[in-house]
Amino acid sequence: MSECAQVQASLRQMIEDHDAIVVTCGQVTQIDLAMLQLLISARKTADRDAKSFSVLSQGNGTFDARLAEFGICFSENLTGSDQQG
Repeated sequence: MSECAQVQASLRQMIEDHDAIVVTCGQVTQIDLAMLQLLISARKTADRDAKSFSVLSQGNGTFDARLAEFGICFSENLTGSDQQG
């Protein structure tokens, strides 16, 4: 099973089992567009299911650099609409 598939399965399970999900990305050392798309999809799934989905980061690490590189801008709490530039 690929890393994305494992993360997707974990996120699906968390969304099914919990009303509020927090993903902490402050220690991310590498991330690709597929994983970012997975986070966007998970947020949309949680939103559809009326659950809270938040992504936390340091604001100046690898995760944030990749968001900027791909033109993706998340608010801290992803239960609102995400902005893509």
